[in-house]
Amino acid sequence: MIYLFVAVTKGVEVDLSGKWQVAEIPDLNEDYLDLTPDPHVMLEVRARGEIDGTYQFGAESGELDGRLGQLADGRKRLSFTFEGEAELDSVHGYGEAILVDENTLGGYMRYHQGDTYRFIWKRILD
Repeated sequence: MIYLFVAVTKGVEVDLSGKWQVAEIPDLNEDYLDLTPDPHVMLEVRARGEIDGTYQFGAESGELDGRLGQLADGRKRLSFTFEGEAELDSVHGYGEAILVDENTLGGYMRYHQGDTYRFIWKRILD
């Protein structure tokens, strides 16, 4: 069985499905990403621009649930909520990622009653 996941936003196809490397989290120490051997986000686009995903980086792992939209200037935006664990503590919050180019997402994760951290995700090409 072959699956093709493509989100359609105002007639423009955007495929965000696949594995994205967590390349940078500028607000944390550089060695934080080294706490896991493979810091990444896996995205799967479902119908109507809905997106499911999982993530692991540093001392965190969890799931995300989002929706693809479009900003007034035409850029694509992924708005999402997340829930997971960080060093055995439950974490949750929301975030946003803007498609910078076809292989880069830049955005932030805002933790409930906590901090906000910026990130850069790079698409892992086969």
